[in-house]
Amino acid sequence: MRLLSTSLVALVVIASTSCRVRTTCLASADSVAARGWEHYRADSIPTAAETFNTALSLCPRHNSATVGLGYVALREGRLDDAERRFNAAVARDSAQVDAHVGLGIAAWRQGELEAVHEQFTRVQALDPTRPEAHDYLARLPGGIGAPPERPPLVLADSLLVPARTNGDRFEIATRDGWKPFYIKGVNLGAALPGRHPSQFPDSTVYAEWVAEMVAMGTNAVRVYTIHPPHFYQALSDFNQAHPDTPLWLIHGVWAELPPGHNFDDATWRAEFVAEEKRVVDLIHGRADIRPRTGHASGFYTADVSRWTLAYIIGREWEPAAVEQYDTTHTGGDWQGRYLSVRGGTAMDGWLAGACEHMIAYETERYRTQRPIAYTSWPTLDPLVHPTETSVREELAIREALGDSIDVVPKEYDNDVVAIHPNRIRPTAEFTAGFFASYHAYPYYPDIMLFGSDYGEYLRRLKQHHRDMPVVIAEYGVPASIGVAHLAREGWHHGGHTEAGMATVDSALTVLIAECGMAGGILFAWIDEWFKKTWVVIDLEIPLERNRMWYSRMNAEQHYGVFALEPTPRLHGTTLAERLADWRRIPDLYAGRLRAQADEAYLWLLLEPNGSDRAEVAYVGLDVVNPDGGGFRWPGGGPRLPIGIEFALVQSAAGVRLVAEHSANPFRIKLHKPLGRPVHTLTVDAAPASILSGQFSQRYNRWLRPAPSPQAYFEPLWAITNRRRFGRDTTVYAAIGYDRGVLPEGPPPDGLWELDPSSGTLEVRIPWTLINVADPSSRQVLSTPEGRDSTLLLEPPFETVTVGGVRILVGSRAASGAWRLWPQSGAARDVALFSWSTWDEPQWRARRRPVFSAVRSAFDVIDQREPNE
Repeated sequence: MRLLSTSLVALVVIASTSCRVRTTCLASADSVAARGWEHYRADSIPTAAETFNTALSLCPRHNSATVGLGYVALREGRLDDAERRFNAAVARDSAQVDAHVGLGIAAWRQGELEAVHEQFTRVQALDPTRPEAHDYLARLPGGIGAPPERPPLVLADSLLVPARTNGDRFEIATRDGWKPFYIKGVNLGAALPGRHPSQFPDSTVYAEWVAEMVAMGTNAVRVYTIHPPHFYQALSDFNQAHPDTPLWLIHGVWAELPPGHNFDDATWRAEFVAEEKRVVDLIHGRADIRPRTGHASGFYTADVSRWTLAYIIGREWEPAAVEQYDTTHTGGDWQGRYLSVRGGTAMDGWLAGACEHMIAYETERYRTQRPIAYTSWPTLDPLVHPTETSVREELAIREALGDSIDVVPKEYDNDVVAIHPNRIRPTAEFTAGFFASYHAYPYYPDIMLFGSDYGEYLRRLKQHHRDMPVVIAEYGVPASIGVAHLAREGWHHGGHTEAGMATVDSALTVLIAECGMAGGILFAWIDEWFKKTWVVIDLEIPLERNRMWYSRMNAEQHYGVFALEPTPRLHGTTLAERLADWRRIPDLYAGRLRAQADEAYLWLLLEPNGSDRAEVAYVGLDVVNPDGGGFRWPGGGPRLPIGIEFALVQSAAGVRLVAEHSANPFRIKLHKPLGRPVHTLTVDAAPASILSGQFSQRYNRWLRPAPSPQAYFEPLWAITNRRRFGRDTTVYAAIGYDRGVLPEGPPPDGLWELDPSSGTLEVRIPWTLINVADPSSRQVLSTPEGRDSTLLLEPPFETVTVGGVRILVGSRAASGAWRLWPQSGAARDVALFSWSTWDEPQWRARRRPVFSAVRSAFDVIDQREPNE
């Protein structure tokens, strides 16, 4: 008996100790899993996965960590793994709402619509407040899912105006009366890597973004189009929790160009007005939007009308469309109930009518008004710019001067037609007010460069609209490696380091306020990989796949306060720290070369050849045709076993990439002097190598390298600012730069690093520079078989799919001795570097320095109180 009692006591002690251990482990796992969710919400997906796994090591059946890993798998496109995790969580707890949501999203991505219905119906039963349930059920064909019950619409006894214009500023209604409001905004496009613009993030991401925007000092977010219901729910949740520092909403109404540039096309116009009504309904939490291809849909229940500052409707209309409408329709006076136009063009009247529709609907349906504007830009501004000629004017001037014309410029007519916000006036029945909204960048069009500087342009614009608020609704510069347009102040369209981007964006933010504007809206919150720009658009093929990779030469993809960049494959901020990971990658030539690929670069690690340090080192790249291209290095040397299209050259001058003549996608044509004054733009903070003169750029119409025994290699020149002609026949010289001069430094700003102790060189080559048109499917540029190279086809390129890139390595010693890898010198021994294709990119989000810089600029604006 005594023995039994002792045993029972021992069992009790063991059980008690075990319980305490389990409780302690569970508490520790809870804490770790919570950190994992913080990382997930901050888009630090690899760190989130590592943290969730740590929680599971403490408590193998921890549901929150299991669900977290499910969402990580969902984000990375591993749908089978995501479903396994979510099902495991549901098996342990059938009421695990987040797991059911995850299963529903996974089913949606796989097109399993019955499972979508099953999972989100279950979510509705467990938690009727979850917006994802209404959102996804509304997307199902046939409108599966009943609209949620809403309280009856109760209209106020008098007109509600949460914000208004007063003179040239905005004001918001507060308990203490009207308060001046300067817009410190940011533009939100929400396409994550690998996604189309119509594929929106989940509610967790939106909630994190709203909080981060306010942390940056932002007081308004602008959206161009309708987002899914959970965006507005996230905004409402934050603002209700932070009533003293809400994030105001500026909402757009998107539209494509009308067919035939006819803004009176009945079908197109009816859809535009319907979209205006959808926007009004959804901000009041009363829109039920059925699925539409390329658009958000769902049941909108979050009423954010009290925090909606204004509407900015439409897009940057093309001048040709406006000109055609104006020349085929009569302008003059226009009178509506809420707006009027005096002495306007036909397009002025049309835009006033489009705003009138939206004002009338909200006033009559909800008894609410708020300020409204339409989108414009310098190309359509009402100012006169003598330096700008139309294409017709330029061709006439060139013909009169005897200039050769083989390619007609493809550019907007930047000073041919105008729209006039200051001709639109609110009537006594529209108390919220009208304002002007411009997308205005410091680098384009060239009126910013030759007519006046950016600050002077803003002051002229404000003077023209002196009695109404003017909002610069887009501004900023991108942190791309590539440059699309050069500006004299150094505020280029690309080519900025991240620190340089922060400095410029901060300066622009303050300058806009100093010029008397009513606010500025920074472009943009995140990088978006689907964006295109003119200088590389014909080199990124197929265009519908450019969302799968990060084009470092594409300026439009790099405006984000948050960089969305490939997940690092190598750990470490310096080359010395990354070498350990490099050593685990099999070498292509023993002790000499290693390579890897990601969504942005071809990475190369070139190691020294023992004690024999080369004076010049070479890496030759055959991208498409080993029987064509250069068969010698740019510096001469012995014949190579295969032809190369590109050569990477490392010397005391740095690292640069050159192209064999027939592989260079661009051609530079020199024009004869015309006997007219030539204006050459002086460019501050220019790239390392600048070309300026009377020349033009066209495409290489025969991009299929033929054998070139003499190996004629050339710089990778690109023209950013084309040659132009002013109305007084002044010639404005073209400007370009050498894309192949690679900037030194660590990621993300530099493309190469040299470890001085070992002589090891790491190089990151942006895919576009070596004619890889789509690394995600291994497609490279080529001229199609059978095409006549004499035809003036623009652009002439198609693609072929390759198995990889063939790579040679060479060196030239100070003595003049040459060495080659493969050492056999045989074509069969040339290394082929291949990489796995992908349909789901790996990426991470990272806050750029511009976050802190713009926050400081907002503080400066607050101290100056520019609207007081």
